[in-house]
Parts: sequence; C-alpha cells; structure tokens
Amino acid sequence: MKIVEVEAAEAETVRIVMQQAFAEYDKDVIPSGAMQETTESIQASIADGEETAAVCYLENRPVGVVRVREEEDALYFFRLSVPPEERGSGIGSALIRWVESKALQLEKETVYCKVRAAAPHNVRRYERLGYHIYDTFTVDRLEWPAFDVIAMKKKIPVEQSTHE
Repeated sequence: MKIVEVEAAEAETVRIVMQQAFAEYDKDVIPSGAMQETTESIQASIADGEETAAVCYLENRPVGVVRVREEEDALYFFRLSVPPEERGSGIGSALIRWVESKALQLEKETVYCKVRAAAPHNVRRYERLGYHIYDTFTVDRLEWPAFDVIAMKKKIPVEQSTHE
C-alpha cells in the first residue's frame, strides 16, 4: 500500500475513485454532491492550491482517495473515498493517518471532517480513530430536503520542538 499526494493532472483518478465510492449514495433522497463533481473542478481546486488530494495505491491500482483543505490552525479532510470492493482492508484508516501526518508536517493542531448523521457507521469509524463530535448542524438547500451533519475533530499533538 502506497499513499501519494497527487498533482492537478491526476484529478481524473481522484474523481473516478471518489465516484466509485460515493455511487452507493446516488439513489438516496439527498444524493452526495460528490457525484456532481467533475475532473475539471477537482483539477482547478488542486491547481489553485484550494485543496490537496492523496491517492492510495495497492499494486499500482488506485484504491482510495482523500481530499484536504488547509485552514489557519486545522486541516479539513473530505471525500474520504474507498470503493465498496476495497473496504475492510485498512485503506480508509491509512488515508486518515496520512491526513494526520500532513497536519503534523504543516504544524496544524486539529484535523476535522463532516459526516452525514444518516451514516452513523462513519461516525463510529471516526470515533474509533480518536475523533469526537464537536458540532451538529442542518444543511437546508432548496433542491433537497434538509439533512443533519455531524462535525468531528481530533487534536494532533504538534511537537514542542517545532515551535522553538
């Protein structure tokens, strides 16, 4: 298993793996916005420095992705994506460890994500990895019924020596 931070030119790989993983939510009353994202939008976001993305490879095959936005004192990860046939082999956990390592490298004190309340299995997964709920809110858009979101975070112990 190898995790690589990718360049904008690899946005197609990010989109394909992400949409394979999120396809199961496409039939939901409130489908995931991941299915509407395009290679071009992901490519532009990476090229503009709005986000970074990492791809997990297993035997040179992309099997997972995560996207990250850097904030003042935190790293926000989103669209953690592992296609159903690849789940259960530690890919998601490895990608989260990559995000946490990136946070340490950037001297960020917190890593956080947002999870749909309708996906309690994801909330439990992040809790097992040391994340805790710090906020809940409702997303209300005209085109869909309102839905609840759970925000979860984890404090990252930034080494004292990096501040000396």
